[in-house]
Amino acid sequence: MPQAEEARDAGRLRREALDRPIGRALRSGVEMPDWSLVTSEMARRALEASFAVAGRHEKWAGLGDEEDRVWCAVLEGFASAGRAPDVAATAVASGLGPSAVGAALDRLRARDLVVRAENTGAVTAAYPFCEWPTGHRVRWNGTAVNALCAIDALGMGAMLGRDTIIDAECRQCSAPIRLATRRQGTEIAETFPEGTVVWSGIAYAGNCGATSGCTQKVFFCSDEHLHAWREAGRAASPGFRLSVDEAHQVGRAMFAPMLRPSVPSGRMA
Repeated sequence: MPQAEEARDAGRLRREALDRPIGRALRSGVEMPDWSLVTSEMARRALEASFAVAGRHEKWAGLGDEEDRVWCAVLEGFASAGRAPDVAATAVASGLGPSAVGAALDRLRARDLVVRAENTGAVTAAYPFCEWPTGHRVRWNGTAVNALCAIDALGMGAMLGRDTIIDAECRQCSAPIRLATRRQGTEIAETFPEGTVVWSGIAYAGNCGATSGCTQKVFFCSDEHLHAWREAGRAASPGFRLSVDEAHQVGRAMFAPMLRPSVPSGRMA
């Protein structure tokens, strides 16, 4: 894509993001995303655009206690077993009955916080986790799980407070890419190859980021291969070129707050 066209796309995404408020009080004293973790202007633009195109501010408004308990139980179940817990396990973890869990999952799907199978209603994804192969695999302490996209993979360690290993591949040439995080997922410890970059495509359809925008947030082994991929017309949406550090900032800001407990009134998060 020519630089002028790329600049126009980035400017349009920026304007669309600024047309609406970006961010939401997830629970008492916990803001999502956590803008304090974003220091790069490009990372900020990418996160603003991603929130805006999916209507996250509106979708996450008024999250109820039962929804929150079920959501956290699903996330913790995924982290524990590498796959989504069933309704019975979620009921035990959340302290709610199966019917209440089912109703909460319906509302969470409407908010696009979980993905459910059309035929069975079973949870198949809860950002950043999913059960199907995506080319983004995250490991820690013997547990392995699929991440929905490059951003989700990079943010997972900070959400869980774990040092992680991320195995992925270049979307252009399929060369292996490996990254490691340290200090409970809050820093990048290793990147191979060193020239790895991330394309953060901005798209949304069908009230499901997992099957739309997430498919466009991918790793490349070099800027040259990202450029070749885009020149070949394989980018299905406008987006942002991010360094690994910038993509990690976006992932941390999105996912680190998800499991943070409420903060009593008068105390800082």
